[in-house]
Amino acid sequence: MSVYTKITEDELSKHLLGYSIGKAISLTGISDGIENTNYLLKTNQNEFIFTIFENIKKEDVGQYLDFMNHLSGKGLVCPNVLKSNNGELSVIINGKPSAIIEKLSGKSIIDTNPNICILIGDLLAEFHNFGSDFKRNIKNSRDISWCVQSYDKLAEVITDDQLKLIEKAINIQKEFLTQNLPMGTIHADLFRDNVLFDKNKISGMIDFYYSCHGSLIYDLAVVINDWCTALDGTLVNEKYIKLISAYTNKRSVQNLEKKYWRHALVSAALRFYLSRLLDLHFPKIGEMTHIKDPLIFENILKDRINTSYQI
Repeated sequence: MSVYTKITEDELSKHLLGYSIGKAISLTGISDGIENTNYLLKTNQNEFIFTIFENIKKEDVGQYLDFMNHLSGKGLVCPNVLKSNNGELSVIINGKPSAIIEKLSGKSIIDTNPNICILIGDLLAEFHNFGSDFKRNIKNSRDISWCVQSYDKLAEVITDDQLKLIEKAINIQKEFLTQNLPMGTIHADLFRDNVLFDKNKISGMIDFYYSCHGSLIYDLAVVINDWCTALDGTLVNEKYIKLISAYTNKRSVQNLEKKYWRHALVSAALRFYLSRLLDLHFPKIGEMTHIKDPLIFENILKDRINTSYQI
């Protein structure tokens, strides 16, 4: 969530005429994240998150917004997307699709502990169960073809050791993708900055713009790689066990998923290693941007390739 598209006061006032949320008081850029422009919008009625989608077509944006409202309608702690006066979830501003979204209470955390990992495991299983009847099949924008294209783009700007590491991980992911694993609509980016806490309780999960049809066990691997990892890239055993246990209490993991758990962990680490390398070597231009260190996921990827974790 960075600021790439600046909005003038006049542009905002005209845009808000299409909604019934009052008049703007302030619009403040949010620097966290990478892909979209995000503002905190205050009106004389309430506070909202105003998102402008930088690289997603309006028809594709609608899938993510529909999914969010599907989940919030079932009672999951995620924000509701407001409809315009014309009944649209997404409205064009400055040639780009945008959405006005409910602002949830709470804030993200940096440090995790076993009790928090229990809450996250429970949340992810609930998310998978609630999303199981979502009818739209959202394409994965970070699939294996994206991984290969990213490798090709990075080939001349990273080291030979980094290239060999990526090659090995891509081969592991290709084998993972040949398996007939349980699938569904996954979040694919449920990191610490995408979960809000209020008084030690989860108040919301946010940022669904990488959600797609994918392997449920891959989604669990994404979560494990962020919430249960030490600074050296290894997994913290107590956090790991607590999160896995909480998840499997609500969704049974099949034997085939257990067999290819290492592949899931490697695939999940590869995706974020590549995106962070791309952001570092090919940065986007924005008023406020936040680039994350790829070395963190380089260490995670090495560990997941070389260590056999059990589920």
